[in-house]
Amino acid sequence: MLVGSVLGLAVISSTAFPPPRVARSLASFLASWPPFLDGLWQILADLLVLLAIGVLVVAFARRPAVGRDLLLAAVLAAAVSLIVGRVVVGSWPDLWESLRRAEPGPWYPATRIALPAAMLLTASPHLTLPFRRVCRWMVAAAVLGTIVLGGAEPLGALAGLLVAGIAAAIVHLSLGSSAGQPTVERVVGALAECGIHVGSLGAAERQQTGLFVLRGFEQSGQPLLVKIYGRDAHETALLSTLWRTVWFRDTGGQLRVGRLQQVEHEALLTLLAAQAGIVTDAVLTASVTADRDALLVFRQAGHPLSDLPPAANEHQRVMKVWEVTKRLEEAGIAHGQVDLDHLIGVDGEVGLSDFRRATVAPTDAQRHADKAQALVSTILLIGEQPALRTALEILGPAGFAAILPLLQPAILTPPQRHQLQDAGLDLDRIRTDAALLAGTDAPTLQRLQRISAVSILRVLVPAAALFALVSVAGNLDWGQLADELVDAKWTLIVVGVVVAQLPRIPQAFATLGASPVPLPLGPVYALQLSVSYINLAVPGTAARIAVNIRFFQRHGVPPGAAVAVGALDGVSGLIVQVILLLLLLLFTQASLELNLSTGTRDSAHIGVAVLAIIAALVGPVAAVPRWRRAVAGWMKRLVGEARQAVRGLRSFRRLALLFGGNLAAELLFTASLGAFLRAVGSPVGVGELLLINIGVRLLAGILPIPGGVGVTEGGLIFGLMHAGVPEQTAFAATIMYRLATFYLPPIWGYFAMRWLRRTNHL
Repeated sequence: MLVGSVLGLAVISSTAFPPPRVARSLASFLASWPPFLDGLWQILADLLVLLAIGVLVVAFARRPAVGRDLLLAAVLAAAVSLIVGRVVVGSWPDLWESLRRAEPGPWYPATRIALPAAMLLTASPHLTLPFRRVCRWMVAAAVLGTIVLGGAEPLGALAGLLVAGIAAAIVHLSLGSSAGQPTVERVVGALAECGIHVGSLGAAERQQTGLFVLRGFEQSGQPLLVKIYGRDAHETALLSTLWRTVWFRDTGGQLRVGRLQQVEHEALLTLLAAQAGIVTDAVLTASVTADRDALLVFRQAGHPLSDLPPAANEHQRVMKVWEVTKRLEEAGIAHGQVDLDHLIGVDGEVGLSDFRRATVAPTDAQRHADKAQALVSTILLIGEQPALRTALEILGPAGFAAILPLLQPAILTPPQRHQLQDAGLDLDRIRTDAALLAGTDAPTLQRLQRISAVSILRVLVPAAALFALVSVAGNLDWGQLADELVDAKWTLIVVGVVVAQLPRIPQAFATLGASPVPLPLGPVYALQLSVSYINLAVPGTAARIAVNIRFFQRHGVPPGAAVAVGALDGVSGLIVQVILLLLLLLFTQASLELNLSTGTRDSAHIGVAVLAIIAALVGPVAAVPRWRRAVAGWMKRLVGEARQAVRGLRSFRRLALLFGGNLAAELLFTASLGAFLRAVGSPVGVGELLLINIGVRLLAGILPIPGGVGVTEGGLIFGLMHAGVPEQTAFAATIMYRLATFYLPPIWGYFAMRWLRRTNHL
């Protein structure tokens, strides 16, 4: 419904003004009806609003969650109506006036129809069939009455219905509805159709997103586990899986579109695990009910270890956990949730349940993640030191060392993180103790630089000095500059500010492409925001590198590979800038004038000084054999890790993310600058804007000035003036652009960095 409503609204909005002849003829025909019926039409239009309010009140009184959904649908419908009205009509519609009156107007979209209809559509799955029919007739009558009274054109009324459909669909997809949760009686009937006769059945205490889980017993006394993928539940699960896969990289989660496809996947993985000798639930049937709900039924094998009392011999149970993990690896399966909630105990044996998020043909990172989760599970069972010694004995020194970098909170499941916290166990200390036990170096985390007022002043002072210099040397009239800002189009300024915050998203995708392991988009995006804060608060490349290395270490990436990821990201961005610059110079009228004739002697002096410093640092290391061997070993390890990190770049997906993300970021930065220029009345062509912006960003990146402060501002003002923009206008646009792209993001970056540290991503 969502896709159809969006497409329909787009088509109607593109033809609404001026309205087509058919719509005008229909409106004229309805307007010609006898005036004495206007009172009836007004009553019908008002009844829809009153009906929606009544349903809302009853919902809050009986089922507050449904009332919340109705209220959210109304808010969404109002927001969509405002945006569509602004885009189509060219001005913001008077929302309150359009709701208060059914007379002209005419309003587009018809919000008097959109808001109550959105509430009724959202409530529809929770209503009885006769009352749903009454609601449909009331909506149709209100649409007719609103058109006759002149409150909306026919296309405006139809647009209101489509807006209602969009709002209701979003609420159902986000929060689900009773259409995704059939009654127990319906489930019992569906099981009987499959030949499974139930003695008792009820909703499980632990429910999963997008599923309706039931537990019970067959008439023979065997325990049953039933999973129902209803329509709305499946679609909610689809969005939830998409969100968690992209934003959080929910361990082992994969995006599967069809309800039956999800059922088939879990059934297949469960059968493969059983074939590999892993104790797990037995698949009884996978089917589709008469209501088109996907059905998966298991005969439950055992109970989660988290629900079982301690065993008489916990060490033997731990050995069984590692045996299950080994069989998983031999079968080519990664479970992704090897925790105490999914490890089950059955007559002295240990197995695994719930292969919903499992995958076949796993990567090395996924296999090591299963082992890291298994190690944490055994620590929770028998304690740290016994579990570490057992894991070292089973995995061997090399295998044990391979999973140490993955002992990070981001690799564990949410229950494991909570259980470690409840047990008072520190994962960093566990990682250090494990390295000591294995006789290897502990994967130490990169230290972060502290932020001080002096470091912030090192950024702000050059910017203030630049503005003072420009105002004096260029005879800048601050009064005229203020007039430029007052007369600017503030709608475009808001657009420019919003667009200026978007480049961190494609930059996060570029980082995903550079990373050798799957990463969650959400924390990577927060990393990009925090880097913008670091650029302002702790100027210098070392601080940014430290933050990046520590972030990737927290996700199981060794330091050398983390350095390689940062280098790949930076080099790919440079390549994109150079390619865009060359294309602009070759295929457009734009030109780049550089004067390199001066400063040669100074450059030579700087080069000699740099070589002298390098010799002073390298000389003592090369002269002392012990230092030389230590540095050589460190460099060899870093190079090996970096080579492993770049090996996966042969993947088209990673290359597309890497270069596509950097390209999108450049275009968004340029679009933001263009919006500010249009706001002050001096638009510049896209080609010239790209040339100016990329050229200045390249120059600022080459010069050793933190954040390019001063260089960027001066270069932009010079480039815009060269493109024909008046001095005051260029200065105003540059100020707004730099505030939006450099000085505003650190505000979000500060909170992003605090969140990353609080959630152990840094």
